[in-house]
Amino acid sequence: MAQTIPQSHPISADQVRNNAGGFVFKVDDLTLLRRYIILGSDANNYYVSRKSVDLASAQCVARLLAAGQGEAVVKELVDISREGRAPKQATGIVVLAMCARLGDPASRRAALSAVPAVCRTASTLFEWVQRCKELGAAAELRKTESGAVDAAAFATWAAGGNVAAGAVARDAAAARGRRRGGAGPPAAPAADALTLAGRSGKLTWGRAMRRTVARWYLDKTAGAVAYQATKYSQRNGWSHADLLRLVHPDPEQHATKRRKVAEGSAAAAAVEAAPATAAATTSVAAAAAGGSESDSEWVVVGDADGDAAGSELGALAAAMAAAAAAPAAAGGDTSSAAAAAEAQWVADLKAVFAFLTHGIVPGQEQPPKRQTAAAAAEAAMASASEAAAAEAPARIVLSPVMQYLVDAHRLRKEVRAPPPLKSAAGKRGRDAAESDEEHEDEADPEVIAEHEAATAEAVETALTLIRRHRFGHEHVGDTVLLRNPAVWGAFLENGMPLTAMIRNLGRMSELGVLEQPGYQQRVTDRLRDAKALTAARVHPMTLLDAMCTYRNGAGARGKARWAPVAAVTAALEDAFYLAFKNVVPTGKRYLLGLDVSGSMGCANCSGMTAVTAREAAAAVAMTLVRTEPWVKAVAFSHQLVPMKLLESDRLEEVVERSARIPMGGTDCALPMVHALQKKMAVDVFVVLTDNETWFGGVHPTEALKRYRAAMKMPDAKLVVLAFSANEFSIADPKDPGMLDVAGLDSAVPQVVADFVRGGM
Repeated sequence: MAQTIPQSHPISADQVRNNAGGFVFKVDDLTLLRRYIILGSDANNYYVSRKSVDLASAQCVARLLAAGQGEAVVKELVDISREGRAPKQATGIVVLAMCARLGDPASRRAALSAVPAVCRTASTLFEWVQRCKELGAAAELRKTESGAVDAAAFATWAAGGNVAAGAVARDAAAARGRRRGGAGPPAAPAADALTLAGRSGKLTWGRAMRRTVARWYLDKTAGAVAYQATKYSQRNGWSHADLLRLVHPDPEQHATKRRKVAEGSAAAAAVEAAPATAAATTSVAAAAAGGSESDSEWVVVGDADGDAAGSELGALAAAMAAAAAAPAAAGGDTSSAAAAAEAQWVADLKAVFAFLTHGIVPGQEQPPKRQTAAAAAEAAMASASEAAAAEAPARIVLSPVMQYLVDAHRLRKEVRAPPPLKSAAGKRGRDAAESDEEHEDEADPEVIAEHEAATAEAVETALTLIRRHRFGHEHVGDTVLLRNPAVWGAFLENGMPLTAMIRNLGRMSELGVLEQPGYQQRVTDRLRDAKALTAARVHPMTLLDAMCTYRNGAGARGKARWAPVAAVTAALEDAFYLAFKNVVPTGKRYLLGLDVSGSMGCANCSGMTAVTAREAAAAVAMTLVRTEPWVKAVAFSHQLVPMKLLESDRLEEVVERSARIPMGGTDCALPMVHALQKKMAVDVFVVLTDNETWFGGVHPTEALKRYRAAMKMPDAKLVVLAFSANEFSIADPKDPGMLDVAGLDSAVPQVVADFVRGGM
């Protein structure tokens, strides 16, 4: 009999020691990259800190870039982002920034070209710009022959940056303290997502960087830019005004270039065939109107059939389409209609840029700069006199985009409801040591009536604007209005984006909106709409976290409390399963092994506030239970633990059951050992773990080999679903019957099925 080697000793020279002290295999850099993008690193785990995970993952990216694989990195990132396979975008944006700043010329071009595909909203664009800024110093490091930053130089810079930055910050704090006569406060740690350097760095705005950011604006329709500008005004220390003042996008110049390209394509097509000429002519008109096919990618679909009219941008898009069709309906030819569309696009985009950079609201006269108060008053009187003298004052007709900006500005800055009377009464009560109720009883009826009238007027105005343009909650500037149930009802009626709706389920329950049958039905129907979930790129783990948080009746942060609605909780569970990629059952026999050791239960999964790694593993296991007809499950730490999973089990029950299992050490070989002891015929072993195994007397790969030999099943496979962004795996990369997959990948059922069928 072959000698048994415990997991605390290596069985081959290619094994490495994991964080727990056991020996496992090291995954290749592309696999580690995939784990980092999907699993993230925004929380410490049992063995290492978030900074250590960030550092190791960033060094992995630097090695890939130095090896000339930057384009492969960008392709992998774009695929994951487009398919919505990662719960969060943050780590993917870090990787994209590294490719854009540290790669060779080909990698940088690929990264900059991928910015519109990955940074689909202004919020993610701001985050990417900030990450590029943080990498400013690293971009000046020693380069390889291909032009990429040297991986060793980057590792030294990244590892030493925290120490150097901390010393600089401490010295600066001490100097401030000495000037004030004190010791000075301690330096606060860097709060950014890329915790590699701990310093802000400097962003060099070269031509390629300027062109990339400018094209992000210029390749969209004016309505799309207006929507982004009013919904995401600023994030991560950047605003639209900051970017526009740096890149100076020119709509007229861009329209001219685009028109020439379209005309050239039309001329070339005319030589070949007349049908091609017609198609090219259509492309000229489309190019003149501005925008591209990618405009719809970041617009969250809101209705069941996926029509753009169901999105927040739908009303504006419909108004723009009607305005563009007016010249053709009046009998104009195609060329004049295209010219009019181009001119309108240029005018609208200029208006949006002026609104963002100078605060100029379309249709409103702006006072001259540096005007004295007396001059301003005199000008106002003169303007009023002219208006009164005019028999028929000219009415300014605004385009749909400009009207959208005007109303968005009005909703954010001008529409205000009076604060609740209870607040004022409470303040008086504290001063006079009397209760709020007494003051409410003593309140003047006229004051109450005026307050109610002002509130009703503000709410009605807000509802009118919200329904007219399908504004979201980000467009409302008054917190009092955001506490009004009717306002949230209007958001739901407008087809509130799914991600926003999921994030605000607790708030709507707190306000009593979801107690109303009509709104409750809207929410549950949207959550069970598989097509809408796919279009909105809602990740299953986002829904799992939302379900656990909503079920608890309180968020991890803040003071909000609500009574969960059972129908909404059930709909969130259904949405969790619908969000996974659909797959045809393989018909194979599965044994699931869930790691419930201490390292899997000590911290929440990346990007989640209410779900630990082992709870997430139990939820992912349920997707396989519901997909395959023959599935058995066991849980393990240093010993096997009963864990029965049935297709009829409710997801919240499974998560709670997993959380109650006592923690222990880690022996990932136990599922294979158990199957061999019970003479259980298994085609596929699926182990859900963080790969920090160390306790067992036999390595998992050796246990699988023994199972194959003893059971005469040489094709038995092992799939490892990893739940930590480390470089370890219990799967032998040289064994074609073993596969390593990131556990939070929304494509897990499909990837596992393809592997089992032999398609990988």
